[in-house]
Amino acid sequence: MRGAMGSVGFHITNVPVAVLEPHGEFRILARLADEGPEALGFSLLTEKRAGHVSHSNLFDRAAAAEQIGRQNPTLPTPPADASYVVAGQQAGLLTGPLYTILKAISAIAMARRMSAARGRPVLPLFWIASEDHDVLEVNRVTVNGRKFVHDYPGELARGQVPQVGDIDLTEARDRLLAFLEDSLPETEFRPEILERISKLDFRTYGTAFRDLMSQLFAAWELRLIDPIPLRPLTGPVLAALVERWEEVTAAFSAGTQAVREKGLTPPLEKPGFFELHEGKRVPVSIEDGRVRLAAETISIRGAAECIRRQPQRFSPGAALRPICQDAILPVLATLAGPSELTYLWQIEPIYPVIGAAPSLRHPRISATFLEPPILRAAERARLPMAEIFRAAELLAAPGSAAKVSGVSLSVAAGEALPDAPADGPPKQTPDRQAASPQLEHAARIDEQARTLLAAIDRIPTDQPPRWLRKSRTAIESAAARIVAELHRDQQEAAGLTRERLEKIAAAILPEGKPQERVANVIQFLNLHGDDFLRESVESLDPLSLEHQVVAIAGRPQEKKR
Repeated sequence: MRGAMGSVGFHITNVPVAVLEPHGEFRILARLADEGPEALGFSLLTEKRAGHVSHSNLFDRAAAAEQIGRQNPTLPTPPADASYVVAGQQAGLLTGPLYTILKAISAIAMARRMSAARGRPVLPLFWIASEDHDVLEVNRVTVNGRKFVHDYPGELARGQVPQVGDIDLTEARDRLLAFLEDSLPETEFRPEILERISKLDFRTYGTAFRDLMSQLFAAWELRLIDPIPLRPLTGPVLAALVERWEEVTAAFSAGTQAVREKGLTPPLEKPGFFELHEGKRVPVSIEDGRVRLAAETISIRGAAECIRRQPQRFSPGAALRPICQDAILPVLATLAGPSELTYLWQIEPIYPVIGAAPSLRHPRISATFLEPPILRAAERARLPMAEIFRAAELLAAPGSAAKVSGVSLSVAAGEALPDAPADGPPKQTPDRQAASPQLEHAARIDEQARTLLAAIDRIPTDQPPRWLRKSRTAIESAAARIVAELHRDQQEAAGLTRERLEKIAAAILPEGKPQERVANVIQFLNLHGDDFLRESVESLDPLSLEHQVVAIAGRPQEKKR
């Protein structure tokens, strides 16, 4: 599904990630960029630190390489001395929001950089969060502004939902294809996309996700790892954490306090783990040294032994999952979004409790992609790429004096300029000062017409002749029409600018959220084919701490339907 070579090109403008702060929890990224990781005490990946890998007393490199090879049979088994750059995400429909794809691209591009810096193999690895039970995070997809939702038929209460790797997705296949046929414009790539989706393994969310990710990133040998078959390796790590639960909770509290002291909000409330019971993922509670399982209450030591004997029955929660990952895999870096970065920092004190060292951390690539129609709208609105997020800001404050295309937004909202007083020129209000040259000219015409009419009215005569009255009326009418037409033209221009701003804002902040948190990759693949991914891997900077605004060139012509 590739276009002609060079058919897709990117022009990237870096903007401060702080522009995203009003639209989500991006504070840690803004502070990392502004203050530097050293000021925050954040252990960030750099090319100079490419020799680092996570490790623990439970490390078995050969077993890890064998398991990764088994789960990726079409790719070469990784060498035992390989280390990994890891990203991960829940197994969303059609990969979920765009940030899933950005995570995979980040891992591929970062692994390349670090492999060159180390002189030893560093491989990209994607952790499929198939153990997760939050079905509402994976059961929907948005393509070209339209949303598809696959409703889960069961109860959504905590402890009553299976892990998503076990939820049947077969029924969604035909409905999802019908949705795509209705949502995707006809392009040269559309038939292949629909065929590709139709052949996915829809047995579960996990199988469908793995199938599509494998196809999209086969050219870069992105390895995918499902933690469910990995439990014989992660089980002993979880058992070791449970065995020292009092120390784990104390370390977690210390990490929580450290994050708060830096002025950030800790994302996680407590560490925890889950038991798979009767097909449901049930939270396990630990109180007063006793572990409450679904069918019994046992000691902490008894629970640890149970996990070692039956690792498939248990899975870590969000706080312990990265520790299980880093304890069994030689991970150079974990790439993550802002909330994930914060909780990776929050849990760092837990690692020494079981003799483990964490991987380094780095933000995943953050990006917004702009198609040519959006670029044209921005150009006509005279909105530079570095200020593209101002479109939403300007629309949110239509009474402000901010200008786009020389048009006051107060005029765009339909507000009239103040009338000129009879005894002098009009007063300069803030909105008047922000008016365009055309509106200023209209005001001067109005002012001069008023002056002329006032002079006519001062002609010394008791009864103005008919010709004078008629001429005065003509002058007044002509001046009023000129001023009115200038105002109408300018309001039409302002309306066009407003439409353009709305179009831009809808593209970069769909549903009021950053594009990467809503839009799905399929809409871009439909326009550009797999070259969209190729150009992303080649052009996006995995080490950047800024938001990358991507202007896309070379969009194929859509066919009329």
